[in-house]
Amino acid sequence: MKNFAVRGLEFHSQRMWEQRQVETALDVMNRLNLNTLIFHQNDLLDHVVLPDKYFPSELMWKRWPVRYHRVMNNRQYIRNIVRMAKQRGIGFVAEVKEVWFDEWLIELYPHLRNADGSLCASDPFWWEFVEQKVHEFLQAVPDITGISVSPGTRESKVSISTNTCRCERCRNTSPLDWYYSLLQAMYRPLHEAGKILAVRDFAYSAVQQSNIMKAATKVSDDIVISLKNTPHDYYPTFPNNPEIGHAGRHPQWAEFDTWGQFFGIGFFPASVVEDMKYRMNHCHENGVTGITLRTDWENMTEACAFNSLNFVNVFAGGMLSSDLSVEADAIYKAWVDYGLFNPMRPASFDQLPVQVANKKSYAQLRDFMKASWEVIEKSIFIRGHVFHEDCMFPDTLDRAFSMMTKIHGMDDWRPGASKLVEVTAENIPIIFREKQEAMEKVGQLKTLLDVDRLGIDERMKDDLLEVLELFECYVRGFDLCTRVCYEAKHAQQTRNASDLTKALGSLDLLREYAVNIETKVQGKNYPHHVSWLLDHERVRGLAQDIGNHLNNLNAA
Repeated sequence: MKNFAVRGLEFHSQRMWEQRQVETALDVMNRLNLNTLIFHQNDLLDHVVLPDKYFPSELMWKRWPVRYHRVMNNRQYIRNIVRMAKQRGIGFVAEVKEVWFDEWLIELYPHLRNADGSLCASDPFWWEFVEQKVHEFLQAVPDITGISVSPGTRESKVSISTNTCRCERCRNTSPLDWYYSLLQAMYRPLHEAGKILAVRDFAYSAVQQSNIMKAATKVSDDIVISLKNTPHDYYPTFPNNPEIGHAGRHPQWAEFDTWGQFFGIGFFPASVVEDMKYRMNHCHENGVTGITLRTDWENMTEACAFNSLNFVNVFAGGMLSSDLSVEADAIYKAWVDYGLFNPMRPASFDQLPVQVANKKSYAQLRDFMKASWEVIEKSIFIRGHVFHEDCMFPDTLDRAFSMMTKIHGMDDWRPGASKLVEVTAENIPIIFREKQEAMEKVGQLKTLLDVDRLGIDERMKDDLLEVLELFECYVRGFDLCTRVCYEAKHAQQTRNASDLTKALGSLDLLREYAVNIETKVQGKNYPHHVSWLLDHERVRGLAQDIGNHLNNLNAA
């Protein structure tokens, strides 16, 4: 049977500090045969250890008693979670971003900060500090499985990828050497304790990605290489991560998003079941031995796969990672048998799954979820490119195109892909047709779902219908944003009066849309992330920015 030895479920938000939510996840993990719980928080180690070597208790009592007691509380909580997981046969991995430190460290070691405010990323102190922190974490929570780290991120407090220190040592430190020093400092105490070090390839370029892999190999072949299933981030429209299968003798894990950071943030439904089956088979064929499933995101509260129809993707990840021969229909059936979570209820609500009385309706729910993904793909992506900012509307003309070709560009992994979204006479009709298809498909979802046939309670019916109404509004917004952005760019290129008139006409529609969504959302008791998705201020910002561009063009 084709399966994966490590089958992980990841918390990446403050939900990890709410025991009821963790217990619900552990129940689901046992049901789906998942065996590793992952808490992903950048500074998780610093929430559990001080470290004592640099912050002894006498100093903490004298100077920072609040942090001292907070760390002591967090330590007991994490110990309790690890113990609960272990009793169920589930391991625990702490996923972090290093180098991280408590702000008071600089007060104790002021030489780490330069006169211009920059931190010296190459100071040898960091390697001593990180090794001590890992050592004390293992003493505080000895039953963990291991630690996962992202050395190439821009999100840590000290990073070679964002280093602005210009000292001679920094100028002479290569990224490869920096990654090696960091990983060596973490690997030593973990290896001595018989624990795993996993290194994530999260990076913003293929070059950074390659340096991280080389550094891990230089430290030890024991280090697990943890790769997102698609390069850079969780974009379902991107190709497979090319590093999968090219980790040498390293064990490999592959990471999947079940929630939807880039496909509707869980509020709008989107099945990636079939995509996961395809990609997990690719992973297995290329030597991957572990699968991890992300269920939420650090920057958004009250939203996760556990208050979303996208919970079907958790079922897919769990069932497929245990047995890749499982058919998609069996996944949809198992999900419907478990019950549906209501996306209109915030994640902190102790929500029980809504039972579906008509079990045969799994087929219509299957078709609905698959069609919903097609809507997402054709609305917030442009020919596979990320046109949104974590599912929000673009807020300026330049940012809209920068998202697609620079911030979330695909060219490193699919050379020449950006040509598909260039503002050309050939591309524009294809792009506009894609958005019209999204509008047509989202309008069909209500009929496809047919809530009256499901056998669910009245509140769930009403809430699902309201989600679909908001979904139509959302897709209309991306249709308008796309149209206005491309027409404005086209007018800038041609400087033709008719093209300018066309762009100004679409701009009026965008301004009208901003008024409509403000009216629609204002005063409603929707989860707050509805305002994230349907943010009238961002739409107005985009309209204002494009208006300025077009006014300048008109003046010229």
